[in-house]
Amino acid sequence: MTVERVGGVFFASITGILCLLFASATLVRCLLRRRGVSTTAELVRFRTKVAEDGELLYFPVVTFTLPNGEKVRAEGERMSHPPRGTGEGDHTEVVYDPAVPNSVTLPSLQPGRLKTTEILSHGLASIAFAYITYRIPADTF
Repeated sequence: MTVERVGGVFFASITGILCLLFASATLVRCLLRRRGVSTTAELVRFRTKVAEDGELLYFPVVTFTLPNGEKVRAEGERMSHPPRGTGEGDHTEVVYDPAVPNSVTLPSLQPGRLKTTEILSHGLASIAFAYITYRIPADTF
C-alpha cells in the first residue's frame, strides 16, 4: 500500500467519524424538536470541567418530574459560562424526549439549540462529510 492510499484511508476514516457525529447530533435535535415535551425544572448546580486547553466548561444539572411522578436528574450541554443571574435553585424551562427523559435541552439557558438553522447546519455538515468520505477512496484507489 502506498503512502497516498494510507493517507487517503486515514483521512476518509476521520471524515466518516465526523459525518456520524454530525448525523447523530442532527437526529437528537430533530427528535427533541419533533416530540420534545416542555416542562419546568429546578437548576441543581453547574458541574464544571477543565478542558484540555485549560478553559473551564459548565454543564447545567437539572431535576424535574415526569407526568407519571418519576423524578429525573439530567445534564444539559456544555457552555462556556453560566448565564448572568442564574444560580442553584432557579427554575428554568427544559425540553426533554419522553422516550429518553434525561436527553434534554435548556432553551432558557442555551438559546438556539432547537432552531431550524442549527439543525440544518448540522445536517448539511453531515452530508458534506459523507460526500468527502465517499470521494476520497474513489479518488485514491
